[in-house]
Formats: sequence, C-alpha cells, structure tokens
Amino acid sequence: MKKLFIGVAGAAMMIASVAHADVIADRKAEMKNNGAKMGVLVKSVKGELEYDAAAILDAMKSMRATTSNYADLFPAGSETGGETEASPKIWEDMDGFKAKLAAFHAELDAAIAAAPDSKEALQPLVGKIGGTCQGCHETFRLKKS
Repeated sequence: MKKLFIGVAGAAMMIASVAHADVIADRKAEMKNNGAKMGVLVKSVKGELEYDAAAILDAMKSMRATTSNYADLFPAGSETGGETEASPKIWEDMDGFKAKLAAFHAELDAAIAAAPDSKEALQPLVGKIGGTCQGCHETFRLKKS
C-alpha cells in the first residue's frame, strides 16, 4: 500500500510538472507574440514599416486578446522550470501584477479606441503602451545575465 501511495504521489507530481511546463511555454509564446506585435507598432512609428492603420489596429487588438487572461498563466507552482523569466515577485504580489496588467490593457483599449491613422497619432500611444510593458518587466521579470 505504501508503494502504491508513493507511486501515485510521484505520478501526480510528474503530471503537475508537465502541466506547469505547458503553462510556462504558453506564457512565453504569448509574450513572444506581444513582442512581435509591439515591433510592428515601434517600426511603424520609426518609419521602418510603411504606415498601415489596419495592421496597427490588428497588432493592438492581438496584444489585447492574447493577454486578456494572461494572469491565469501564472498558477502557483509555475514559478520555476521551463527557463522562465518570471520573477517570484509575481506570486508574492499577484494583485500588483494584475494591476500592471490592467494598466497595460487600459492603454491598449485607449489606443484601439483612438484608431490612430498616422504615425504622428500613433507615437504617443506607443510610448504609453511601451511604458506599461517596461514597468511590468522592471518589477516582474527576471533580468537576463
């Protein structure tokens, strides 16, 4: 009976580990997507991409959609593994993390509503969106060595 219990407990730990690896992979994929979409915005402001209002709006909507439930990708137990860059501060201050995410969403919502039709109109919006990204990364992302 003791061996059965140890076996079941070990299997449960392996399943939890795999599930956490999946959630880490999911949040990394979402962050990579957001980085690519932010790149569209920044390159458009810098003139490195021809300004395309539809592509800009699509990029902002994509960022908003992929992060709508982003906090759910940080369940207890997913603090380590999968080469995560998530800081333990996320789990220590989940309310603060969610507040930073809400600020990001508010800036995206405002930018989407503004539907900027020129790079001059987009520029201050990108600054605000990028500022929320940076603020969250400074607090809740591990620094790469």
